[in-house]
Amino acid sequence: MSRRLLAAGALLVVLLVACDPGSRDAAPFQGNWQSEAWGTYLSVNGGSVEVFEYSEVHCFSIASGGARGIADVLSLDGDALILTDAGRTVRFERTDFLPTICIEPVADDPATTFDVLVATIEEHHLPGVDEGWASRVEALRPAVEDSDEELFAAVTSLLEPLDRPDVRLAAGLETWVAAPSDPIRFPAAEELGRGGILAGVLGDGIAYLGFRRLGGLADDSDGSARAAADAIDSAVASADALVLDLRGSDGGSTDHAMLVASRIVSAERVVAVLSAYGPGGLVAAGDVMVRPLPTGTFEGEVAVLVGPGTVGVAELLAEALRDVDGVTIVGERTAGSPGPGMVRFLPNGWTVGLANLRVTTPTGEDLSEGVAPDLRTGDPVSKALEILSE
Repeated sequence: MSRRLLAAGALLVVLLVACDPGSRDAAPFQGNWQSEAWGTYLSVNGGSVEVFEYSEVHCFSIASGGARGIADVLSLDGDALILTDAGRTVRFERTDFLPTICIEPVADDPATTFDVLVATIEEHHLPGVDEGWASRVEALRPAVEDSDEELFAAVTSLLEPLDRPDVRLAAGLETWVAAPSDPIRFPAAEELGRGGILAGVLGDGIAYLGFRRLGGLADDSDGSARAAADAIDSAVASADALVLDLRGSDGGSTDHAMLVASRIVSAERVVAVLSAYGPGGLVAAGDVMVRPLPTGTFEGEVAVLVGPGTVGVAELLAEALRDVDGVTIVGERTAGSPGPGMVRFLPNGWTVGLANLRVTTPTGEDLSEGVAPDLRTGDPVSKALEILSE
């Protein structure tokens, strides 16, 4: 059996098994369901599942397949369907039928793609579009009717003033970011297979782990998690101290980030409270929890390196380690785009990334301001070595 995880907008994870429809697993969830805030329909029919994304101007299927294993991520709460994914909780209400627009063909021409992107950003991007958004839309719409090249130029011009690292456009092999961070010069280290993990030794008894991303590979959800766990377990097995470098980590999975944190924290706690933004405003989207590894956590000193290139779930990892005994966060304030971004599909096959989560600490501190270091410095590697060598 060949398993694969299909992510709908970096949110809805439905376990699909190509060779088994899973009708028994799907039985409690039969019918059509509409999400709160996320712009997603879920249709469960017999042993099959189909996922639709929609906005005010569009609706189309982005994934379908067998439903075996669906109960791993779905449950019922009275009349509501609850999906849990990487700390996020999504509530679906039953709907009698899918709108007609969901079963009609969707044009994939540049003009339609542009209109879908505009509606998607307006409905889901938090903290909202900038003051010049409407005038840019009006000025750029006539320029997208002829080619993908013109569409790409128009879309990037539209999105650039949003100025956030989680605002991205993936157009085939080309990826554009609204607020790219400066490249990070990692210390000399060996790259460990897939997942963007680097490992090395920085000094006597000081292990080094750098993360370009914290797992979350769409086609290797299990393998990259094992790689992250194995990397940190191997690094601390014979080390007295650890440098955890998150300065260039700009993507991944909340689960993977908390998996790393579980090797260092000594007590279970809520790291962050999530709210999702949609046309109806903010709705509760669950909590991010960290739990210590049952077999014991690393007892040595840890220096966590952060900066403006620390984006997304890497910020949640830094927050999970903040105020933990023996941990010092070193560098500069993080990007202020915490949590996994929302990814939406466009009619022509491109995808757009945006921020749709409000992320706060349990005490109400808004993490959109970023995670502040304990020690601010422009040379965090040297400072970390100084701290850990004392």
